[in-house]
Amino acid sequence: MASITKLPCEVITSVMRDLGNIRFLLPCLLTCRHFYACYRENPSVAADILQQQVTLALVPYSIAVLEASHLNPRTGVAVRELLKMLYTEPSRLANRLRTMPVPLFMKMGHMHDAIHDLASQYSSHAWTQISNGQPMQAFSGLSLSRTEYYRFCRAFYRVELYFSLFRNSTSSNIASFSDDDREWFFSQHAPWENEQLSGAHDFLELKISKASYDILAHDVELGELGIDYLTPGGDNGWRQLFALLKSSFGAGRADLYDALTNPPGEDLDDGIPLSEYTDEDLDTLFSISHSEDANKGPFQAWRMAFNDLPRRAWAMLTNNAGLRERAYVFWDVERLERCGLLSLFEDVSEDSELLSANKDFDGMYESFEERSRIWQKGGLGYWSNDGESRIVWPTRQGMECLG
Repeated sequence: MASITKLPCEVITSVMRDLGNIRFLLPCLLTCRHFYACYRENPSVAADILQQQVTLALVPYSIAVLEASHLNPRTGVAVRELLKMLYTEPSRLANRLRTMPVPLFMKMGHMHDAIHDLASQYSSHAWTQISNGQPMQAFSGLSLSRTEYYRFCRAFYRVELYFSLFRNSTSSNIASFSDDDREWFFSQHAPWENEQLSGAHDFLELKISKASYDILAHDVELGELGIDYLTPGGDNGWRQLFALLKSSFGAGRADLYDALTNPPGEDLDDGIPLSEYTDEDLDTLFSISHSEDANKGPFQAWRMAFNDLPRRAWAMLTNNAGLRERAYVFWDVERLERCGLLSLFEDVSEDSELLSANKDFDGMYESFEERSRIWQKGGLGYWSNDGESRIVWPTRQGMECLG
């Protein structure tokens, strides 16, 4: 039997191109010298692997997110220049792939793995909420279409772009941009695409609330600080991930929730309800994104939800939380029609898991008092209603030193 090292380089590089994920390239090259030599003859294989992993449509977003993370200083001019290239000339960004070094490919691949996981988790969670109580034959296992997968991933890429570009100044990164720059970012999206950002935001906060609940509800020192772990959204800055990490990692605040709930100034005076806009009117207003995503599913779902409301209220309404939990503006029109989703969406509860779960506010405030009492006596650690067995008390020697 012929050894694999005897295969021609054309065959080896062809196999490499089908690795599917850029993280597999380095182990492959370290396998033997022949593989590495074949790669040196055809270094473009790395870009081919990444493009296959990220998909051609999302490559410009992947590169934009990478460049946004290195933008310093983040001036309004620099931010708009990057975003204009992404939205009007995405091919210019995509062309940079062929001249980028492999370490940057690894960063982009790692980011896409995270984006892919979030997109898969959100779509799966949404489909579970939709299918509860519905006939199994119509709502069996979810398989996203190519355009649905693109929409979910694009929303999380855009959220990451916002967090990277519009965070306040930090010790290592100077920011100088205005509210106009933020408004310009959102103006590049149709309103149903901004509602996709709202859905991604809600899902991220749900994950954060679940991940942080145990420590926020039981840590003695956090109880002394009175950190609210139940109130969602912009009314509770303490539970936002970047606020919690700010003191440890120097991360500036990124107020995506506030940005989504505060419309541009020109929209405030527009009292015309959506129902009075024709499809042609909306096509004229929001033609920017049609070249990226021409499927009418997101538009139809958004129009159903906001039909009676004026332009200033076309995203991130609290009473649409249940719809956003079901990712209502992410599905293709074919799925909407096949499963009758628009009629289901009309009867969806306003609340979501994020808004309705664990709302024992009295218990939370009582825990603040108990944990504060323990903290003032020098105790630290994990408090619970079952007792203080997991509280760490200062030693007598330590108390004498403090005294």
